[in-house]
Amino acid sequence: MPHLNALDIATKNVITGAPHESLAVIRDLMIKHGVGRIVITEDNKPIGIVTKRDIVKFLSIDDTDRSLLEIPVSEVMNINLVIIKPNLDVRTTASIMLDNNISSLLIVDKERLVGIITKTDICRYCSEHCKGVFKVKDFMTRNVIYVKPMHSLFRIMNLMVKHNISRVLVLSDDNKPLGIVTLTDLTFYTSSLRPVKHPTFEVIPSSLIMTAEDIMTRNPITINEDEDISKASEIMVERKISGLPVIDHNERLSGIITKTDIVKAVACFKEA
Repeated sequence: MPHLNALDIATKNVITGAPHESLAVIRDLMIKHGVGRIVITEDNKPIGIVTKRDIVKFLSIDDTDRSLLEIPVSEVMNINLVIIKPNLDVRTTASIMLDNNISSLLIVDKERLVGIITKTDICRYCSEHCKGVFKVKDFMTRNVIYVKPMHSLFRIMNLMVKHNISRVLVLSDDNKPLGIVTLTDLTFYTSSLRPVKHPTFEVIPSSLIMTAEDIMTRNPITINEDEDISKASEIMVERKISGLPVIDHNERLSGIITKTDIVKAVACFKEA
């Protein structure tokens, strides 16, 4: 395991926003830069962070009927930041992520934001430096949350919030992966997916209610349970995805390997 520190593998060009900006602006920043979180700063000092998951959770309980333009990010952002120093080693960095159940750590030097290290950065490190150490089955999650093709998107959103997950698999009757619905698929649809609490809703044709089959990514990329975990990391980084269904030799689902599982593996690696 190469001796690298957090700043060595971190993203140094951090996408930031201001606390007065609206969720619409933050949403546009996420889309423009292809990121899942925006750090909120004042004078380059981090004061909060907002993720796609934060937005989904907020919109699922907000009953004010405000548009994204009317909701300030300061109302949604998480102010309980976990900050590390630039010279912290990668293994300890991974452990801190797991201990705090978070997907990113802010790197601060002299109170100024100098980088952010995410699960994606940990995965990139694993793909480049940690070959031949573990197999996918050593760290995959075996208890997989899934739905069938005709489950509604209300059901999927509720599962994501309840289990604090960012993807739900869609399985066939013979337990083979048909598709996957991710948090990205739902994040910016959430407002329109709220059930309408009005008598007229009862007469809307059921065909207008979207299902997993309507929005899922079909034929998801899978990986065999005996493959090297560094290969799973490489695929996730290259394809910009956060999890891979794991199949056995019969191509049936045996688990799922996620970025969190990769972070767990890195936290267990020993210094060379």
